[in-house]
Amino acid sequence: MALLLSLGAAFQASAEGDWLIKAGMSNSNLDLNTDIATAVSEVFSKTYFATYTGFNVGVGYQTDSWNGFKLQPELLYNICGTTVDDATAWRMGYLRLAPAVQWGIDFVIFRPFLQVSPYVGYDFSSKVHGDTEVGRRMLDFATDPSRIAYGLGLGGGVDIFNRVQVAVSYDWNFGYVANLEAYAAKIQGIERKNATCLQLSLAIFL
Repeated sequence: MALLLSLGAAFQASAEGDWLIKAGMSNSNLDLNTDIATAVSEVFSKTYFATYTGFNVGVGYQTDSWNGFKLQPELLYNICGTTVDDATAWRMGYLRLAPAVQWGIDFVIFRPFLQVSPYVGYDFSSKVHGDTEVGRRMLDFATDPSRIAYGLGLGGGVDIFNRVQVAVSYDWNFGYVANLEAYAAKIQGIERKNATCLQLSLAIFL
């Protein structure tokens, strides 16, 4: 936050920039260690946790460059989650605010950049999709999730003719997506778990 405030002050002298809209794919999964995954499988028989492919869409604003640095705050709706078995998925919909900091070299035609993006979000939708035995067992904690999310994204991309941006970011959620303490009697040692997400997006400058 201190870094963002410092850069924000530096950008006041070059506050002009461009609005953008963006959309893309999100590939996410829960971070369950081996012991917990084994315990979950014992309770939810024939269950596995695999990646889930969702989407992200939103708006942002990119400032002018200052010594190669740009700020790109974004407000995105991001669908992520995990595939539970062949017929069941746990899907969450987060509205996220991400004030990204970029650094890159402008070659006029294109500008490659690296990006650091802290974020905070709120889960407006947490649902289990799939009317299966496993899905019905998961409803208790899927419908009582930890709503607040916060974390950090690292990635990069390229601006083309200052009109189109292609970017990729790998995000770590430092918060929890659910509290499984209610299942402690059945699953010893299970904790609240975090999640990761790989995002690929395309943005159009307005």
